[in-house]
Amino acid sequence: MSRLGVLYALKEDKLNKLRSLPQDERYDYMLEEIEETLLETPHGYELDKAWEGIQYCLGGGKWNEENSIPTNIVFGGEFLVETEDEIMTLKNHSEVKQIVAYLRQNNLQEIIRKNFPLIDEQEYSLPKNDDTLNYLLGWSGDIQSFYENAQKEGCSVIFTVDL
Repeated sequence: MSRLGVLYALKEDKLNKLRSLPQDERYDYMLEEIEETLLETPHGYELDKAWEGIQYCLGGGKWNEENSIPTNIVFGGEFLVETEDEIMTLKNHSEVKQIVAYLRQNNLQEIIRKNFPLIDEQEYSLPKNDDTLNYLLGWSGDIQSFYENAQKEGCSVIFTVDL
């Protein structure tokens, strides 16, 4: 399953434009307009292939797409695009505030360390070993800062991944 995942913090105008498009045009718009301007800025947070393992850890070692904290920190949220090849989910600004509050009270690195051993090796696409655990810890290290910046700037957050 695992491909490159990215979180983007969007101001209301970009989000409204994205929402106004038909679902089959949204991913291309994201690639052309959002990724081009936000990737490698404080408004883009690359998760590489670690997003999948982080999502398993947020779900207590199980895959969970529920739109509630903590499982909507990475993958979950409102589905804006859901095809066999592309996924885009949205966390609106009020959910971003809740995510920030959760991350301030719960150490994401500790959650990953605690729940990584619980992931079923048969379901997970990466090897379950110390290198992969360190990979997840490394790529997740600034998620809280990303969300805090998004909250401060009044942004919503989308997660994108092409499968």
